[in-house]
Amino acid sequence: MDRQPVIHDWYCRMMLEEALTELWLAKGALTHARPEAERFLELTLATAERTWQARAWETSARVAMEERDLHRARNCIDRALAVMEGFEVPLASWRVHRSAAELHGHEGGNGAARHHRTLARATILKLANSLADDERLRETFLSAPSVRNTLGDAE
Repeated sequence: MDRQPVIHDWYCRMMLEEALTELWLAKGALTHARPEAERFLELTLATAERTWQARAWETSARVAMEERDLHRARNCIDRALAVMEGFEVPLASWRVHRSAAELHGHEGGNGAARHHRTLARATILKLANSLADDERLRETFLSAPSVRNTLGDAE
């Protein structure tokens, strides 16, 4: 991509940086996850894409939570929520609210955690219900581990 740029490389780069961050997080390799998350965020902030910006802030928040840096995680979640404010960005919204619920749970804010968990679940169900009942895509979405875990979290 660096040697032969083409139109929309910036968009593909966002997806790649998110995927690499998720990979390093899944492996528990925080020394690799954090710089990837920072690159992901830097790329998204150079665009007007609120969905991707919110996803990048949320991803950075999860890295910070794994590093036990709740102050930075709180800042990232607050920024993600601010980016989404006034916009319908469901592909980011459920993730941001899921992570906000997790953060509030770590901080002992059970009421706020429940509120964000409810918003995450409602957004997931709205997305799923926007797909036809017999569509395989709906089934695939609802069976994704992160979606399943969010829907199955005990209150």
